[in-house]
Amino acid sequence: MQRLSYLMFTLLVTMHTSLAHAAAGETWEITTKSEMAGMPYAMPETTMTVCQPKNGEPDPKQMMERDGNCKVTDVKHSGSKTTWKMRCDGDGQKMSGSGEISHSKNSYQGKSRMSGTADGEKFDMTATYRGKRIGSSCDTSDPVVVGGKGMEDMNEMMGMAKAQMAAGMAEQCEVGRYKATELMGNQFFGPDAMCAKNRKYACKVISKDAAKKADVYLALVKHDDTSDVSIAAACKIDMKSLTKTICKKVDGNNYEDFEDACPKEYEKFSELEGRSYTSSSRSANMVTDNPVGGAIDGAKKLKGLFGF
Repeated sequence: MQRLSYLMFTLLVTMHTSLAHAAAGETWEITTKSEMAGMPYAMPETTMTVCQPKNGEPDPKQMMERDGNCKVTDVKHSGSKTTWKMRCDGDGQKMSGSGEISHSKNSYQGKSRMSGTADGEKFDMTATYRGKRIGSSCDTSDPVVVGGKGMEDMNEMMGMAKAQMAAGMAEQCEVGRYKATELMGNQFFGPDAMCAKNRKYACKVISKDAAKKADVYLALVKHDDTSDVSIAAACKIDMKSLTKTICKKVDGNNYEDFEDACPKEYEKFSELEGRSYTSSSRSANMVTDNPVGGAIDGAKKLKGLFGF
């Protein structure tokens, strides 16, 4: 969410600045107001002072295409009103939208809407803006000056958003929230792990439970067999020793899962299962082939036939 806030602010600043080459200009004061669905707070009005070319009309292509990621199309002029469509792809962003602006000699006002994704997050932003000519001479290469109460509020809210993100990240990286099998992922392991600082604690849980619980051991083996990242290596787990330990916990209920890891135990319980099956089959046959039992069954049938 913080990333989207910065993106929105950057778009608004970009829309009202000129290309950075030295030229005589005049000072304008621009006030912007934006709304974004899903934001935990409302963005305040922001005022900025920019230097725009004298007698220059707002040019959406100049405003939006300078970074190479945005393309403006379908620009139409009708009297004092200009409309356009645009699309931006690149730098983790994929968005499209439209805008309009009406201008006079000393002022202008407009509105734009953008929607899409930024770093995988969906957003829908609407911005309104108005400008008034102050008139003092300036250089169009001068930096934008952003200030006013709106910016103070924005800085404060950005700080709050950053604190909220940090708290949320800390909660997500709390090892105690997860089972050992849930710790085996790119959240704690790998080059882009966001919880890398807590990896050693995740390793302790995985190492401990993998030696005691068959399902954890099997999950560890499966992960390392199918992933480019080895948790055993990252946690310095001696798999030979661990396998020797877990094989002692193989029983008649789970031996089929350990055919590769614990072949002796697998063979042992397979034989026991086979003997048990053979013994049960023999017992059933003995009851069926018992002559005494057969005679009794025959007598019962005769009794029913003759009614005695």
